[in-house]
Amino acid sequence: MKTSVLIVDDDADISRLVQTSLSAAGYEACRAKSADEAVAFLRRRTPDLLLLDIELPGISGLKLLEMLRQQPETAGLPVIMLTVLGDESQRVRGLKAGADDYLVKPFSMKELLARVEALLRRSRVAAAPASVVEAEGLRLDVDRRLCTIQGEPVALTPIEFDLLGLFLRRQGYVLTYETLSESLRRADVMTSGTLYAHIKNLRSKLGRRGVWIETVHGIGYRFQAA
Repeated sequence: MKTSVLIVDDDADISRLVQTSLSAAGYEACRAKSADEAVAFLRRRTPDLLLLDIELPGISGLKLLEMLRQQPETAGLPVIMLTVLGDESQRVRGLKAGADDYLVKPFSMKELLARVEALLRRSRVAAAPASVVEAEGLRLDVDRRLCTIQGEPVALTPIEFDLLGLFLRRQGYVLTYETLSESLRRADVMTSGTLYAHIKNLRSKLGRRGVWIETVHGIGYRFQAA
């Protein structure tokens, strides 16, 4: 079965070009021109990845993403935001809403395909035997891509899941911004600001355990279970 990608963009020319490029690369690419069409599609099936324009008619891409992250079925759906707004504040807004990556228009199809492949690679379940890491009731099942706290599932985005895995494996160590970005294969675009947005979301989802992720100012972060 082909890997499926849903393109949500009201610009017909761009969405057709992206669909053609993805199809030529072996993906099953579908299109929606609004948030309403995307929601209707997602009720029928969940794609392997979502390409989502930040500016849509009616419900914005940011609002749609926030809605999707609140639903268990789509909380972990890999999402790349598409935007013409290239400043960092807009990128941070998208990442805070739960985006895993972003592309600023105009972008090349070569870069798009590379980012799609990279995000899917990070999101796939590893073929290796199950690996579980734990800390004081917080449990991460890497093989099943499942996070639980006291047995209750916690919906994490792919980047949040990978970040938590890095922290749990290196408890007590300071992980620099560069180390975290490179480990996530995001050194080209992951600034301290965008990384902070992911960390903030992760802390919030961990509840009272969020304080276990300590900020080491000017250097990075350290995870230390109480």
